Amino acid sequence: MFEVGDSRAVRGEARGAGPETPCNPPHAGKRGKRLKRSHLLLGALALGLALGALEEAARRAGFAPDMERVAQALGFGIDQVALTGHRFSYDSDIFDALDLGNVRSFGSLDTAAVKSRIERLPWIDTAELTRVFPGRLEIRVAERRPYALWSRADRLYLIDKTGRVLAAVNGETLPDLPRFAGEGAATEAASLLETVALYPEVARRLAMAERVSERRWRLKLDNGTTLELPADNEVGALEGLSRDASLAKLVAAGRTTLDFRGPGRVAIRPDAEADAAASSAAPNPGS
Repeated sequence: MFEVGDSRAVRGEARGAGPETPCNPPHAGKRGKRLKRSHLLLGALALGLALGALEEAARRAGFAPDMERVAQALGFGIDQVALTGHRFSYDSDIFDALDLGNVRSFGSLDTAAVKSRIERLPWIDTAELTRVFPGRLEIRVAERRPYALWSRADRLYLIDKTGRVLAAVNGETLPDLPRFAGEGAATEAASLLETVALYPEVARRLAMAERVSERRWRLKLDNGTTLELPADNEVGALEGLSRDASLAKLVAAGRTTLDFRGPGRVAIRPDAEADAAASSAAPNPGS
């Protein structure tokens, strides 16, 4: 027996094939198989419509049969679920989003709703659901990447580049990531880092970026220097710093606050704690 499209079957060379006559054209087998497939599809559609109508009629009559069992008996049951692509998300959270306790067949599976619920989980970026016949459901997810650490209300959180909170972390095993603090800092973190990256001397020393009153940034460098940036001209302040050699020396020296909030000027304040330590260490001239 030959499959559809076999050249010998088309030419009538297969064993038992009759002559090419109007009653036995060479493509009659193809048309027959196409009609058969069409009939199967129409039959499946009709069966689905009939099941839906039956369920609706039963509900209106006050009788609710277990349509899930009917669907399973007809070969539409979800017999196996495979999860791939996740590292930090829990299997149980994804299964909860799938709601297998109430959804046991492909007939009642709302893939769009399940996809939406899975993608609302903290670590999940995207989710894809694929049915593998007869009864296997494959779920492949892509997780978000940690981008920075955000300090809020005495807690530390991992956030992604959009500012989405991924998980709370403790102070013992912190990843080597940029650090941010203050309300509103998470959603503005990526934008600030893109700006600071244009000024390498500041970028390589940045230890913490603090959002102040959800309007402006305070940059704390690893040598004790603090940069108070204005709310409406962060780039202008950093540009001025990079072009002024004397200001650059102050930044490199450390333990100094440079306040760029005043229009057209920079206020320079030595670190008060450093001055106090230096004064206490100096010898007493009266001794």
